Amino acid sequence: MRSFVTGLAGLCVLALASCASTGDRDTAILKTALLPAPARVISDGPDAIEVITTGSIGEIVQIEDAPLQLGSIHSRIVDGADRGAQVMSISLGEDGKPEYHPLAGRTIYLDETRDITLAPLEVVLTFDDGPVPGRTNAVLDALDAYGVKGLFFMVGEMAHYYPETAALVAKAGQTIATHTWSHPYLPALGFDAALANIDRGAAIVAEATGKTPHFFRFPYLAENERLDRALQNRGLIPVGADVDSRDYIEATTEQLVERVMSGLEDRGGGIVLMHDLQGRTARAIGPLLARLQAGGYKVVQLKYGVPPQKADTLVARLDTNPLK
Repeated sequence: MRSFVTGLAGLCVLALASCASTGDRDTAILKTALLPAPARVISDGPDAIEVITTGSIGEIVQIEDAPLQLGSIHSRIVDGADRGAQVMSISLGEDGKPEYHPLAGRTIYLDETRDITLAPLEVVLTFDDGPVPGRTNAVLDALDAYGVKGLFFMVGEMAHYYPETAALVAKAGQTIATHTWSHPYLPALGFDAALANIDRGAAIVAEATGKTPHFFRFPYLAENERLDRALQNRGLIPVGADVDSRDYIEATTEQLVERVMSGLEDRGGGIVLMHDLQGRTARAIGPLLARLQAGGYKVVQLKYGVPPQKADTLVARLDTNPLK
C-alpha cells in the first residue's frame, strides 16, 4: 500500500508541475511549495483518497465574518478575500493518468446563519426542485466531469418518488439541502401548515439520501420573519440566490448560459440558482461549466459545519476510484 501511495503521490506532483510549466492552466493557484511529508491515506477502502498538503504562498487578507442574521443568506464579493483552504481536485482518468480540475474551488463551512464571503470569481452552484431521473443524472455527470460540487435543494415529494436518484446525489458528494415537501408558497399557508410542510420535506430528504439537510431554500424565495425564526430553531440555514438563471423560462442553451454569465460578471461572483428539474438546465450545465472555467471562475462547495483544516492550507486530493 505504501508503494502504491508513493507512486500516486509522484503522479500528483508531476501533474501539478506539468500544469504549472505548460502555461495551459491557471498557474496562479499552483504557486505552492510541496511539503516533505508523504501522502496521507485517509481511507483504506476502494474509494481511498490520497492527500498531499502544500504550503500556501502569499499573505492572507483577513476579512471579518458577516454578522449573524435572520433570513436567507447571500454572498458578498470582497476584493482580496482569502480563498482559504482549497482542494486541488485531481482524479485518475480512464487512461490511468491524473486529471486536474481547475474549476474546482474551496469548500466553505457554515454552521450559523450569516452571509458567505466570496473572493471575486467564486461561484456557488445550487439546484432546486429535484431529484428527477435523467435530468439530475445529467447535471451530476457534468459536475463530475469538471470535478466540482453543488448544493441540491430537494423537494420531499421528488425524493420520495425517486429515492434512487436522491441517493445518487449524496453518493456523488454533493451537498444535500431541503426545499419543503410539496413546494408551496409558504406565506400563504397557515403557520402550522407551513412548518409541517418544511418538516416533512426535510425528513423525507434525509431518509432518501442518508444525509441530514442543514440548508433550506424557500419556494419562490418567499419568506417572512416568523418562518425564519422557526428555521433558526430547527437548525436550518435558509439560502437565497444572487444570480437567478431563470431556467424555468424558455431559452436556448446559449441564452441560458449567457444569462448566468452576465449576472456573475455584474456581481463578480455569487450564488447561482438553477433547477435540475429542468431539461434545459440539464442541457446547459456542461456549456456553463466550460464558460466558467474559461473565465477563471472557481466553483465553491457550501457545507454545514466548521472547517477541518487551517485556512492557509492547500490540499491536493487524488481520488483513486472517482464516481463516473
